[in-house]
Amino acid sequence: MVLDGLYADGPTIRLIKSYGWHYIIIAKDGNHGSLIEAVDELDKQGKVARFFKTDPETGIKYWYRFANDVPLNKSNPVEHVNVLDFVETDKKDDRHTWSWITDIPLTEKTIEALMKGGRCRWHIENQTFNTLKKQDYHLEHNYGHGEQHLATNLAYLTVLAFLVDQLQQLGSPEFQKALKERTRGVRIHLWELMKGYFQTWLIKTWEGLFDAIISRPVAGIVPYDSS
Repeated sequence: MVLDGLYADGPTIRLIKSYGWHYIIIAKDGNHGSLIEAVDELDKQGKVARFFKTDPETGIKYWYRFANDVPLNKSNPVEHVNVLDFVETDKKDDRHTWSWITDIPLTEKTIEALMKGGRCRWHIENQTFNTLKKQDYHLEHNYGHGEQHLATNLAYLTVLAFLVDQLQQLGSPEFQKALKERTRGVRIHLWELMKGYFQTWLIKTWEGLFDAIISRPVAGIVPYDSS
């Protein structure tokens, strides 16, 4: 489970572990002050490890600080986690910092894979939400609210439609070609083409629809009587 910092608490961690799952959860300084203090205290005792790396091709510098078996917070000293701090310094000397907690043991061999796993959460989340909100699926934040169940059902239907499109993108060569070559990967353009064909053509198969989109059949000219 790769989660936002809102879930870095004892009840959530115990629930995850009860299913036999592992977790990587963001831990921000502002929300987890006591956790950072505990790591700093272990650092003073020489119980925190560090690892440095420079990418020879890009010149980007990576700095890791990690410790295992750290109390999650003062109110829950029984729950222990492993903590990874990561700092990336680019060629312009701009620093970007991340921190995570996990139950996966941290060593020099595991920290890089764990860092990549933690960072991909935002990448996946951002791409998914961006697609659902801006690529004509019309997902809105207010779908999560409402006195009855309409908003929730609209959200479910939207995500189901997105799932079907993802399956087609993974398994249908025709869909892949129509999306990539005809609309340059922009879904909203593909939806517009599909709606246009449905409104003007008799569509008997999905293959026929995508083939029409890919092959760009010549449009008819509407005659104009100037008399």
